[in-house]
Order: sequence, then C-alpha cells, then structure tokens
Amino acid sequence: MIVRVKCFAGLRRFAPDGRKDFTIELDAGAKVAHLLDRLGVPVATDVIAAVNGRRVDREAPLEDGDTLVLFTPMEGG
Repeated sequence: MIVRVKCFAGLRRFAPDGRKDFTIELDAGAKVAHLLDRLGVPVATDVIAAVNGRRVDREAPLEDGDTLVLFTPMEGG
C-alpha cells in the first residue's frame, strides 16, 4: 500500500532526503508504529500523528491512500 507522509518540526530529519512531503510503500496491515520504525524514529521520541486529519496513536492502522501527518509537540512560554 502507498501512504502519503508529511513530516514537520524535528521529525523532518527522519524523512527521506529531508523532504517534508513524500510517499512510502508499506505492507498491508502496517500501523503508524511500523512507519516510524522504518523511518528510524526512536521509540522514545514524542510524536503526534494524524491520519486523514484525525489524531491517532502509534498503534493506529494505516490503509492505502492515507495521509499521515507527523509532528512533535510545541513548547512555549
């Protein structure tokens, strides 16, 4: 299956060639955690994920044609 991925903030360094927006082929039944692992994102990294505009956790399943947005929490003061 093909999933479109958009990486923001510090997660962009894990994207292929540092691109913010890319597509990736995954096995059927893959979850957000599988994609993060494939990109080399450490498990301890605090990641916010949204699939097709809906916030999800790492165990959320992905489907062909999904758009996954990944970013880290913002800090402010």
